[in-house]
Amino acid sequence: MKSFLLSSLLVLTAASSSAQLRQPTLEEAAAKRWSEMHVDRIAADADGTGITTSDIRRQIDPVIGQIRAGTKTDAEFEKAIAAAADESLNSIAERQLVISEFRTSAARLPDSYIDSDIEETIRRDFNGDRNRFVASLRAAGTTPIAYRKFIEERIIFEYMVGQIRRAAWDVNPGKILEYYEKNKADFIRKEQVKLRQITITQGAAEKPEETATRAAAWSDALRHPEKIAATFERFKVVGKPIVGTPTFADVATRVSTDDLASKGGDAGWRNLDDLNETVTAKLKTLKIGEVSEPLKFDVGAAPIYVIVSREADRPKGYADVNDPELMAEIEGKVRQIGMKTAIKTWLDDLRSKHHVQVQLR
Repeated sequence: MKSFLLSSLLVLTAASSSAQLRQPTLEEAAAKRWSEMHVDRIAADADGTGITTSDIRRQIDPVIGQIRAGTKTDAEFEKAIAAAADESLNSIAERQLVISEFRTSAARLPDSYIDSDIEETIRRDFNGDRNRFVASLRAAGTTPIAYRKFIEERIIFEYMVGQIRRAAWDVNPGKILEYYEKNKADFIRKEQVKLRQITITQGAAEKPEETATRAAAWSDALRHPEKIAATFERFKVVGKPIVGTPTFADVATRVSTDDLASKGGDAGWRNLDDLNETVTAKLKTLKIGEVSEPLKFDVGAAPIYVIVSREADRPKGYADVNDPELMAEIEGKVRQIGMKTAIKTWLDDLRSKHHVQVQLR
């Protein structure tokens, strides 16, 4: 489908300054241009269905304020409106081609699908009151029959596009490896470390020195796991019974006050040099499995203490394509590309089978 430029359709010309006592403000000029678009006319024909400027306005109306705010001159506003109208016309035309394809096939949308959708809207948005629903349609300038057609076409469009997306959903290992090899430069990583952390903050009835003592006690217990159970009792920490020797994760879940507590303090893989300087310096001195002493940070009225554990290392270099996290990332990218390509190919095919013509009136 060729690009649909609506400059000739949307007649956005300013009145001559010589015909006015003063130059209009940008807001006044923008309002005048937008009002001039409200003369309804046929913008295009998509397989026998007319697309009007009012159809385009309905799509642009919600963003006209944003477009206006983002432009400084009349020329910029005119260009932005034309671009938005062009994009909307393309979108509406493509949607109509999809619906036409469904209707020329042997498929049929059961009435029950449309009925269920409308009933759900009445229940959810109008508390089950059909009269209120019908009144809202009238207020919006439409009718129950027109609304039903709108719902029917929306369901058809979503179904048709969904079929194409599902066909492109599967991504096999070969496609993942192919994407990795073609884009290998994107997967160079810095030196990384996998760590856990526990954050200890001052309690409401606790003195600063007591917080420091508590943080030191937990650090010591984590480095000597046989002390953890007694430390739980000392500080009256409760929780589900722990089977076997308590771990760093067990302590983090019960003691830490940061957002990672629910994950057992697991901070995942991090670029070593992207971490806080104090944390980075300490991690570089730790061996795998070692736990730090409390690291003190003055970030407010009361200091906080952070205890970190170095769990694994990854050297600088290319990320391993077999890494589960990287595979998931590439799989998402390949799937997105595949669906975009599949939909484009499908729409190109529909354009060759159906008819779209811009009506320049």
